[in-house]
Amino acid sequence: MVQECHSYVPGLSITPFWNPEDFEWAKYLESHYATMYKEFKDVTRDMQKLQKQGNNIWAGALTEDASAYGLGWKTLVLMDRGRWDPDNVNLFPTISQTVRDSGVPATEVFFASMDGPSAIKQHTDFTNFVLTSHLPLEVPCNGDNKCRLSVGDETNQWLNGNVMIFDTSLLHDAINESDETRYILMMRLWHPDLTSAEREALQFTYDCLELPGLVSDDASEKFMAENMASTIKAFPEIKSKTPAASEGFGSGSSNGGKKKNKKSKKGGKSKGFGS
Repeated sequence: MVQECHSYVPGLSITPFWNPEDFEWAKYLESHYATMYKEFKDVTRDMQKLQKQGNNIWAGALTEDASAYGLGWKTLVLMDRGRWDPDNVNLFPTISQTVRDSGVPATEVFFASMDGPSAIKQHTDFTNFVLTSHLPLEVPCNGDNKCRLSVGDETNQWLNGNVMIFDTSLLHDAINESDETRYILMMRLWHPDLTSAEREALQFTYDCLELPGLVSDDASEKFMAENMASTIKAFPEIKSKTPAASEGFGSGSSNGGKKKNKKSKKGGKSKGFGS
């Protein structure tokens, strides 16, 4: 197996696929699969409402680094770099709350779709201090080995409700041999070998990329940046549902349900993907 990292923390163990039984958060998510899947189906049933109320709904991979994913791979983001998207969280409140309650040390949480038939070319995510996890929500031909993920020298098939945890600093690829779309809930999470201090330092690096004022020599600017960082990383308030939202939708954003013109934080960045 081949590991390729541009961002590297020495001494972390390398395992293509980790055993989900070793992670309490993974077992928690599996035990709530049915409820999470129901909400996912209820909300995604009406694409017009979803596009209106959410942000960057089923955005494609945009950068050259993400070219391996192809045109049929799209995402819907709940959390990016430790920051929850309030509008999308309110579209999927049960799923978002369940992920939070599970205790998974996630830095990113998003849905990923993969059209069939299609393949994701062999690639690496260039970072060894995070792992990737999938909770398969809807796998075409479930159990027939038509939807598979290969990491290093190992290959496993996606199975509905069965968590997969793997190391995407290793070369990996995926295939959907069916004629239908595969849907997963995907998470990027801190490598379990990291110490608490290392996690905090890495998260601070992420924060500084978004808020340079965190390292400003100006005390006032630094104070404002620290408050902003704390605010945007807080779990969003779940808004009460309106009668029109009876199919699983939240009440939408405070601008009357109009979609905000927000630029996606993902769009194919190598740090945020993993089949």
